[in-house]
Amino acid sequence: MYKFFIKGVVQGVGFRPYIYNSCVKEGLKGYIKNIGDGVEVIVNNKEKFIIILKEIPTLARIDSYEIEVVDEVFYEDFKIIESEGEGFSEIPADLFLCEECLKELNENENRRNKYYFTTCTNCGPRFSISKKSPYDRVNTSMSEYNMCDLCKNEYENPADRRYHAQTIACIKCGPKLRLYINGNEVIDSEIKLIEKAVEKIKNGEVIAIKGVGGFHLCCLTKNESVNNLRGITRRKNKPYAIMCKNYEMALKIANINEKEKDILESPQRPIVVLDKKDKNAYYEVSELNSIGVMLPYTSLHYLIFDFIDEPLVMTSSNFPDEPITNENKEQFVEIILTHDRKIENFVDDSVIKIIEGKKLFLRRSRGFVPQSIEIKSDCKKTILALGAEMSNTFCIYKNGRAIASQYMGNTSNLKSFNNYKQNIKKFLEFTNSKPDVILCDKHPEYNTTISGEELSKELKVPLIKVQHHIAHSYSIAKEINFDDFTSIVCDGLGYGNDGNIWGGEIFLNDIRTGHLEEQYQLGGDSASKDSRKMLFSILRKILSLEEIKKYITDYTENELDILDKQLKDNFNCPLTSSCGRILDATCALLGFGFERTYEGRQAMLLESNSTIPYDDLEPVIEDNILMTTPLFEYLIKNYDRDKKRLAATVQLYLAKGLYEIAKRFDKPIVFGGGCAYNKIMTKFMLDHNVYINNNVPAGDGGISFGQIGYYLKQLTNSGNDIS
Repeated sequence: MYKFFIKGVVQGVGFRPYIYNSCVKEGLKGYIKNIGDGVEVIVNNKEKFIIILKEIPTLARIDSYEIEVVDEVFYEDFKIIESEGEGFSEIPADLFLCEECLKELNENENRRNKYYFTTCTNCGPRFSISKKSPYDRVNTSMSEYNMCDLCKNEYENPADRRYHAQTIACIKCGPKLRLYINGNEVIDSEIKLIEKAVEKIKNGEVIAIKGVGGFHLCCLTKNESVNNLRGITRRKNKPYAIMCKNYEMALKIANINEKEKDILESPQRPIVVLDKKDKNAYYEVSELNSIGVMLPYTSLHYLIFDFIDEPLVMTSSNFPDEPITNENKEQFVEIILTHDRKIENFVDDSVIKIIEGKKLFLRRSRGFVPQSIEIKSDCKKTILALGAEMSNTFCIYKNGRAIASQYMGNTSNLKSFNNYKQNIKKFLEFTNSKPDVILCDKHPEYNTTISGEELSKELKVPLIKVQHHIAHSYSIAKEINFDDFTSIVCDGLGYGNDGNIWGGEIFLNDIRTGHLEEQYQLGGDSASKDSRKMLFSILRKILSLEEIKKYITDYTENELDILDKQLKDNFNCPLTSSCGRILDATCALLGFGFERTYEGRQAMLLESNSTIPYDDLEPVIEDNILMTTPLFEYLIKNYDRDKKRLAATVQLYLAKGLYEIAKRFDKPIVFGGGCAYNKIMTKFMLDHNVYINNNVPAGDGGISFGQIGYYLKQLTNSGNDIS
């Protein structure tokens, strides 16, 4: 007999039923069972079983397997037996509703017709309902629901699609749908509850809908409903995502290429950022020339669209910077369509943008987390990387794989920070991990840095601080497995090794070799919120105070005098090489907007209002520094030209100039940071064979993965423990 110990994504994806049916078909004897770190299989024919492993279910993934010869034991047949053991076997991410379940949902004679929690072995929630590994019903929030006889028969029938489907349920035995209006429960059939909730949406109301990993707020895309939603969520301008009934509906709203269609319809069902067909359409939903679109991914979503035939705003139910809500009592609207299945792990929708056929994660969350990422390394340590502050994720490295958390949001917010700390503890327990080293950002005021210092003392393990932009660099390099490379990193800010604010950097491996010209950031962080201040500090180098009034018209004379004195006295005017601040200042100068009402707004408005760049501006480079003052001299000189073409010219200038410096080092080049989401800049980089992120966000959501990449490289270079 042969014992196989298999690791990878082998729980919750139909792996055991597949192995069972394949072994029965081939006449093999033995068993399969979940154990803490994977699955264990005993079989009587090694060669036949190895062939079976070559055709596993689509959602499964085998990372490794070990074979051991064991004593002969007589088995009459092949069985799935009860799970046992402690440890961590990777649990798959939450999945969409598969085509077979969708078909059942609409079959009048099917017992799951119109059942709002229809799922099977191949689809449905996984991570969001998991308490711990291994992935068995007893370890999920489905353990509260006892299967009825019909469901139990399906669960125990090897020929059934729901054989060992841990989410199996039906209207008799599964979670119950509920509707509350003004605090009072509405009593009716479940399908009527959905119909009544949709009627409220049609009447212009904003309602809360409990989903897979948290609540959504849902309303019509009409101006009155969206303005009501903005008042509720305290989001003045931030674009909202919409859910379309199907691809055909989405196609009426946005231009969709084949790559975008594939991702839109993929099992992960993320939000995909698409170009609007008409920039002015859905303006209240998104002030940009793009709009985030997703398709239904649960039975409940499909049933909602049975009663309405138009797109719906579907946005996370939370206030700015706070975590997504997952309980009824946390809702701040009067109409709540909910259910009684507990969410064990909150998880926002993932967001993806396609540039030149390349996928970039703006947010890696539902549908992808906790799917691990392979890292080529012989390091045997367990590493906990805490990430940065904005768009935070943390990441655990263990046994050659990195497990990145779901999107944690802005950890400067107390609720998000507390949530972040709770989830670190949960992930360490979930993965059965104790870190040997902790990594964090160098910024001394980040909550994540402070948390790292506390955790380091509590766990008695070393703390290594990794510079923000170097972490960005290594998030790309480690994905591609580059050891010797040049990187371009552009974002809003990061704490530099010299104590200044960095954000437009070039590195040869981890040595800073170039950057954008340093400018004064007048008023410190307030200049990122009001980009007129950043613009003033740059223009004051080349214009008189009187001349500036032509370009900054909405400050009073007294306000301009105060700003001028502050600049002359160098009061709260830190130096910055930030690319984000240059884009912000340009946006203000060209009249597209100066107020940051959501992260990255001015840079996004600039990109959204760009057309064809002019070709009469070449980068000015001095000692590997791309000068930005000449850029604004150009803009002032050409101020009467087409503002949208000038906008594009600025973005191309930055991309061309930074690339010109980076290519001098004759190494492979990577490009990351929040500005990598800019289509003009990234298109130029891709056209010049520069590499970008693929598996983790290019923005701060990829920092924790990059911290691990940096640490592993230093470990390799030193040949021993760098701590």
